[in-house]
Amino acid sequence: MKYFKITKTWTVKVKDEESEADAIKLIAAEPQKYLDSETVTRTEYKQKPQQKTGWGTAVRDQLLGSANGKR
Repeated sequence: MKYFKITKTWTVKVKDEESEADAIKLIAAEPQKYLDSETVTRTEYKQKPQQKTGWGTAVRDQLLGSANGKR
């Protein structure tokens, strides 16, 4: 079985005074005007990749103990 991680990255052009939230609204309304480029990256794994950070790891560590021998 193969696993793939697909990541999309956008480069956006907005005015200096616009926040990230404003930029997202502008792109949603008029992507052809504000979306500068789009890149898709695909990474293939032979085994399911392990999540190293994030809330999933924190929950697992709380329930099972951390990987530092607290299990």
